Amino acid sequence: MALSPDDLFVETPSPDIEGFTFKRLNHELMDRLRQGPLPQYRDADVAHQLVFLVEEDIGKSDMDSSLGSQGTAAVLRTLDILLGRLGISARLPFRTKQDYWTLSGSGTWGSGHRGISQYCSPVLEELADLERRTADSGYRGVNGDLRNIIFAVLRKPELVWVDMAQGIFTITRNAEHCLFYDRPITADGVTASDLLTWWSGRDGTYHLSTQEQLKQFQDRLVRSCPDSPPERILLRAYWAFAHRRGFAEVPAIFPQVYLHYDPVTQEDRDRNGGRVIPAQVRDFMLFLPGGKRIILEVDGKTHYTTRDGAASPEVYAKTVKADRTNRLRGYEVYRFGGFEFLDDQQPAKMLADFFADLTK
Repeated sequence: MALSPDDLFVETPSPDIEGFTFKRLNHELMDRLRQGPLPQYRDADVAHQLVFLVEEDIGKSDMDSSLGSQGTAAVLRTLDILLGRLGISARLPFRTKQDYWTLSGSGTWGSGHRGISQYCSPVLEELADLERRTADSGYRGVNGDLRNIIFAVLRKPELVWVDMAQGIFTITRNAEHCLFYDRPITADGVTASDLLTWWSGRDGTYHLSTQEQLKQFQDRLVRSCPDSPPERILLRAYWAFAHRRGFAEVPAIFPQVYLHYDPVTQEDRDRNGGRVIPAQVRDFMLFLPGGKRIILEVDGKTHYTTRDGAASPEVYAKTVKADRTNRLRGYEVYRFGGFEFLDDQQPAKMLADFFADLTK
């Protein structure tokens, strides 16, 4: 649904004149937008409208303004969060009307109004560029643009599709046990810096120092691999590599990613005729420039043995069949054997060499 300027306001009864109403900013909508994307509106559309509203309104006095000082502050706060979610680097360098008046050198309303476009134009240009890149050269899967990454999963989330046509869902259970990256993924991929910026904007995180944010994020990712020492080794090797190369220069790594999803448990599927999806979660995924989508798998014995530990050609065949399917859908799959993570195999060096080759 397209957002119109009128959607940003609500009609409110006048406290002074019976039967008279006036428009005020929809603060409830602003609050919901700050909490996360809404299914009925695209973040980019909302950001456009908020920039236009600021450009039109901020130079007016409170008497003539449709926002007022408090409304302006609420709009600017919401816009900043939306731009962060969209990965837009340009920002409006003020947080209140008074900030703008001071920055414009006027010190009062009105006289600085003509200069507002110099602050809004870079934001609008980046939004337009994002729209072009997303439409023309973003990742394309079988069913359209890649939109959502549920990762670092500790418990399986329960999902409800709120818009099947657009691929929009909400997590209704166990949201606290997974992470949900909801920013657009364009042909530039997702860098470690992109992912850390997303993490830093979460509630309870943004006020921490950069070093503490990084430590907290690394700890959260490691917790999603509780039963796999090789996966934890891979994560540590990746972060060491990212430190050396610079976070903006390496692709982000997403552990324990839902690539497929079956609302029925695998145990129930096994009892009633077999699984529709052999494996729903991938060990790791990376999104590189040029539309490259990478899956990394660390294979323990379960990938080639039965539950009693006997080697099984049937189990192995299911693994390689799934790899073929994923490759046909546009994913590159790289597998590591558990043996490679033994101390005498120098796993840190092996992984550093692999990440260097992968990102050449």
